[in-house]
Formats: sequence, structure tokens, C-alpha cells
Amino acid sequence: MTEPRYPADKLLAIKKKHWPESVTPVGEMMVRVYRLNSLMRDSVAQQIAAHDLSFMEFEVLITLRGVAPPYEMIPTELYPAILISSGGLTKVLNSLQKRGLITRAEDSADKRSKPVRLTAKGRTLAERVMAEVLESGEKMILGGLSESEVERATRLLHKLLVTLEPAND
Repeated sequence: MTEPRYPADKLLAIKKKHWPESVTPVGEMMVRVYRLNSLMRDSVAQQIAAHDLSFMEFEVLITLRGVAPPYEMIPTELYPAILISSGGLTKVLNSLQKRGLITRAEDSADKRSKPVRLTAKGRTLAERVMAEVLESGEKMILGGLSESEVERATRLLHKLLVTLEPAND
């Protein structure tokens, strides 16, 4: 768990009092998005830590689970597909392989690449942990927003991200 932080409203009130020009609509949104990200990451961290997984390990497992069977990717495909930094991916892959959650075999077409494949054990774990993460996330988000508000916020975030993220087809 992280150190306690001021709620977003308190932080913004302090800034508004002492540096009002820094509290613009965009600045306020940024503070709230950062705070929401922090709260969600803390929640996910607790969920995955209960299964002795790191963020990166969890990202690898759910990324592999999210592709078509046999749930396999080469590392160069895996790097851009994970939601968090790809730093230390080899170490993570070695750890997951040692635990029997993935396998890595030589690709006959390219001896330099080792396809990473989710094992049945890895798939079961990925599905169980993801179900817990989603349940926790739903409790957090639906505790403050209605389903229609969630749908609207999702559409707005999609609209914003489409303009900010590079198109990689």
C-alpha cells in the first residue's frame, strides 16, 4: 500500500488558494486522472500481490491470455502490447517460465526469437486474478458512478486517447 495522500479535492483547494492560475479545467482533470490511476494501481497491486505476482508478470499473463489460442507471442510483439513499461521483460519471462506459467521454445523459422506461450496453469491463474481485479474495479467505479456515467466516461476517454495515441495497425 502506498503512503496516504491528500484527496484530489483537498489538493486542488490548496492549489486554488495559493496558485489559482494552476487550477484550470485541464489541470483539474489531470490531477483527477492521476489520482484515479494511483488508486486503481494500488487496488490492482493488492489483488495481484495476493497471488505472488508483480505488475509486469500480471501484464504478461493477461496479454498472452488476450490473444488467440495457443496464447503465444514473440517478445517483440509482447513489448508494445503490455500496458506498463517493458523494462526487465526477460527477467519476468524467466521467472514466469520457472513457475510453470509460460513456456518458451525456439522458433524454427527464426532461432533468435523464442515464442512465449501461456501454459494451462498460467491461463487458470490469469483468468482467476483478472476476475478478482475486475470485481474490485467494478466496486470502486460503480461505487461512485452509474453504469451510464461509466459508459459516457469510457466514450470520452476513448475519444481523447484516439487523438493522443499513435495509430499502430
